Amino acid sequence: MDMPLEAAADPLAASASALLRRYRRLLWLVSLPLLALVLLLALGHGLSAHRNAVAGLERGAAQQHAALQALARDAEEHVLDLRRFVERELITAARAPDALLAEALQHDAMGHTLDELPQLLRPGLAQLLWPGAKRPDAAALWRLQAFAALTEPAHNRHADLARSYHLAWPETHALLYPWLPSAQVAQGLGRPDWGLALQAWYARPEFGAARPEANSAQRAFWLPRPDEGLLVHGAPVYAGESFRGLVATELRLDSLSRAAAAAAPAGASWWLLGEQGEVLARSADAGAAPEPAALAAARAADGHAGADGGWRLVALPLQSAPWTLVAAQRERALLAQIAPELLPFGLIALALLALVLLGQWLLRQRVIEPALAVMRYLSDKSRDPLAPEPALSPRWQPWVRVISATFAAQREARERERRSEATKSAIVDHALAAIITTDRQGRVAEWNPAAATMFGRTRAAVIGQPVGELIIPQRLRPAHAAGLARAGSGRMQRAGERLEMVGLRADGREFPIEMVLARTDVDGDHHYTAFINDISAQRLAQAEIERQREALRQSEKLTAMGSLLAGVAHELNNPLSIVLGRAALLEGKAAGQGALADDARRIRDAAERCGRIVRTFLNMARAKPETRQPVPLNELVRAALELLGYGLRSNGIRLELALADSLPELPADPDRLGQLVMNLIVNAQQALASQAGERRLALATGLEADGAWVWLRVADNGPGVPATLRERIFTPFFTTKGDGLGELQGTGLGLAVARGVAREHGGELLLEDEAPRGASFLLRLPLAGGSGPMPGPAPAPISNPPRQLRLLVVDDEADLAAMLREALEQAGYEVATAESGRVALELLDTARFEAVVSDLRMPEMDGAALWRVMRERWPALATRMLIITGDTLSPAAAEFLHETGCALLEKPFTPAELVARIKELTEAR
Repeated sequence: MDMPLEAAADPLAASASALLRRYRRLLWLVSLPLLALVLLLALGHGLSAHRNAVAGLERGAAQQHAALQALARDAEEHVLDLRRFVERELITAARAPDALLAEALQHDAMGHTLDELPQLLRPGLAQLLWPGAKRPDAAALWRLQAFAALTEPAHNRHADLARSYHLAWPETHALLYPWLPSAQVAQGLGRPDWGLALQAWYARPEFGAARPEANSAQRAFWLPRPDEGLLVHGAPVYAGESFRGLVATELRLDSLSRAAAAAAPAGASWWLLGEQGEVLARSADAGAAPEPAALAAARAADGHAGADGGWRLVALPLQSAPWTLVAAQRERALLAQIAPELLPFGLIALALLALVLLGQWLLRQRVIEPALAVMRYLSDKSRDPLAPEPALSPRWQPWVRVISATFAAQREARERERRSEATKSAIVDHALAAIITTDRQGRVAEWNPAAATMFGRTRAAVIGQPVGELIIPQRLRPAHAAGLARAGSGRMQRAGERLEMVGLRADGREFPIEMVLARTDVDGDHHYTAFINDISAQRLAQAEIERQREALRQSEKLTAMGSLLAGVAHELNNPLSIVLGRAALLEGKAAGQGALADDARRIRDAAERCGRIVRTFLNMARAKPETRQPVPLNELVRAALELLGYGLRSNGIRLELALADSLPELPADPDRLGQLVMNLIVNAQQALASQAGERRLALATGLEADGAWVWLRVADNGPGVPATLRERIFTPFFTTKGDGLGELQGTGLGLAVARGVAREHGGELLLEDEAPRGASFLLRLPLAGGSGPMPGPAPAPISNPPRQLRLLVVDDEADLAAMLREALEQAGYEVATAESGRVALELLDTARFEAVVSDLRMPEMDGAALWRVMRERWPALATRMLIITGDTLSPAAAEFLHETGCALLEKPFTPAELVARIKELTEAR
């Protein structure tokens, strides 16, 4: 009875579909012409509004261009006036300057300045930087006075001008308006004094651009200094044919930004590009500047907006400066502007569309939905005999009754078939184990889904095929054939037992399996059923457990050795502080005594080296949070080599260094990055330990061509890494070394930790392929826009305080206390010592002290207890307590320092560091 029902259903579905298509076509034929008319009207109005919006963008860009042109013209005219003035004064007899200028000249080691100019005269005069012992003549002072008189009105009229100046040549001196102290000029140029600052000024690009060899046409020029937020407009100065220097003024970039932003078109982004296409200023919402090809097309449009990649671009070059103003607005923003004007057309179109949809909805409700409900009921009834009848109008009920009667007659037969299929599915199809049934000859009779998944063969492809050729490896098939022959003769062995064997997948891969074999009789014939489980995961789990156990043992070994190193380093702090301090004091006493002074310096250098090694051990043992600070990579390399130098020398390893000069500092955690460098060097040292003949370790650093990355290469001529292991050497706990307890070899953590640290910093650690011999590791780390290394401030000498201060030194080690006392007394302090906290309290009761220096760990009363008593009795003095300790690893010490905020000086330290900390502590309070 299925066929008549299907035959009846198809005409109904076809009829409903044809009826729906007919009425839809009629509705759309009536509505589409009206919709097309509305859309054409909207399109015409939209194009007109779009043209007006583009014209508004062009007008706004022209206004921006005029504002920027005015700023550039002001700066250009000012520099032209300065150039005319200086060239005229160079060939004109000088007039007598103001007498106050000559009196205000100040002479120092670098030359003459106007730092002593009276306060009332400074706003109207310029600063003079005149190097050398020779005093400026009357002509120079008159030019200074006239230069200021000419420059002051220009700066008063144009607040956008930062400063104006004249750099003379060949007698180098500078006129600078507005007046600034020479120290502030030196500070602005990053130099310790104005003499070096003046030399740096002459070395700047603007002076080089004015020289005859770079500017034979004697033209004025613009140079950007975006790092200082300035634009420099300069011009060379000539007396006849002789080059006599440079006049220039500085224009603030933020002034350009304000002027452009004030006149910017609404909703538009803008850029001000330099001569080389660099971005000098931009709007707040502007991203990267447009591509050069788009800019070229925009310039060729001569002030008209061109379309490019969803943007409208206007490019307007300035006449008074080599800049280009680019204004841009997205097409979607322009469309958003004109959208309100198109709203009435959209409402009309929506109304028409709503009428069409309403007609279709009525058609669906009255005709299509009932027909589809009947069809759905037919489909549901074919799957579920208890499916409820749909609630339809009387005209559709006969169809429902026919369907119900038909499926009721078929329910019993289908139920029997369903129960049979469900039983088979529950036993075979849904089994987790692979179930394979064969006949007496070993041909496959049943192959469940788990078997298809496990062996990679579908059921249709294996039915009737010999099972031995499907799941048994070639070398085991003779044994399988012998077992099948024995089973056929009635001598089936090991039935029901769990057997571990080797299976074969469709792709030829072998894997371990567990199998239970059973025999069943079907219609008098023997069938064999195998229940198979894949035990690959169990084998891998067992191997992983063994590997984790070995990794835990190695980790415990590293933890124990790290604790031992930290403890030894801590115990060295007190005696090392005495050695370091006494060596520094001895060096000071032996100053100028030849060999004795050299011996004292060598002792101090060796003690400082020991101190650095101790600090390195302690930094490695501390659980410090990750930090980011400027780190010199070359210094990290040198520090690691200093720590590992003995091991390298004792192993006969020749060291080759090629560290790049002026390598920029990179933002990094110095401890984590230092650990990475040490891991690479130790790894190379261990690789070379078994190398016969020459042993060579090469370290090199450098900066990549794009200036965005620094690199470190560590290469050795050892045995290298086999090709089969290159992909695994960065896997944690994987190692090719022996388990040498004495050198902590064989943990498999060094390279994994090193690569992890490199990736934490945004870089990468790679094993290079092109190394001719041995192994070569390349570390690449990104820069974050930092500049090259700048010379740090020189260490402050130990100098006497402005008045003699009384200090109290508390330390239970007499030698260390004596060294502290002598160092502080040499610096001009009055010092008393106490061997314990209780003695210190007695001294504090009888005398007044400006600061207290105390060890943290002492018998009877330690530094923490002393501070708590001082906080109760002398709270002001408690804020001037300096804690010296080498026990920063102790949780109690860390908690105390965090709680109190006391000043800290870690052992070992030099007398200069001690005096600097005391001076900082007393002056800060």
